[in-house]
Amino acid sequence: MGHDASPRWDRRMQQRLTHGEAAALGEVYDRFASLVHSLAHRVLDDEDAADRVTREVFAYVWEHPDSYDPKQGTLRSWVAAVTRHQAVQRLRQTEAASARDGGSEAPEPAEIEQKIHEASTAARADYIVTSMPAPLRAALELAYFQRRDYRQTAADLGVTEDEARRRLRLGLQLLSTARTHQALPPAHRAAHPAPTARAPHAPRGPRPPHSPYTGPGASAPPGPGHGRSL
Repeated sequence: MGHDASPRWDRRMQQRLTHGEAAALGEVYDRFASLVHSLAHRVLDDEDAADRVTREVFAYVWEHPDSYDPKQGTLRSWVAAVTRHQAVQRLRQTEAASARDGGSEAPEPAEIEQKIHEASTAARADYIVTSMPAPLRAALELAYFQRRDYRQTAADLGVTEDEARRRLRLGLQLLSTARTHQALPPAHRAAHPAPTARAPHAPRGPRPPHSPYTGPGASAPPGPGHGRSL
């Protein structure tokens, strides 16, 4: 696959979705469904809720392909942003409902927002790690998850210690941006009412674990922006 193969694929998928090709939705689903489900589950920590968000995200992709701007980023990053937005909104609604039912033991609004922020940050960090170049990801995994020092990391990767330090430093710089993105505020939901989805035939192909796809539903998420990163 050439260097610009992904941008070409992104533009082609957007064009096909805009023309209402259900088969294009199937291809997008097969490529990104596991990512969507894992990000939603990272925020919500609930299998059923992650399944619902997965369906809602692809309903939005089907209904609003023109919300994606290829000039602003990849289709993958846009789908991830839609996922994060919808999952955060669902978490906020769930926490608000629990607070109403909790009486005197209900958490304070600030505690709820802190939980939402932490969940959103964790999801973004996961996305960054899986999206960064393989050499940087490998250095992070060795140094932090396997607790290797610079010398061991360099030996395992077959690079110099200076190169191991450089990769780790760059990886950490990318990862640090996870905390600079706040969860979207409650007001954002009210400003973007959910559209009504039109349902194509369910696409064929492999499905992610525990995330059955039944076709776009009616509760598509509001748009989080045009192709911005998660």
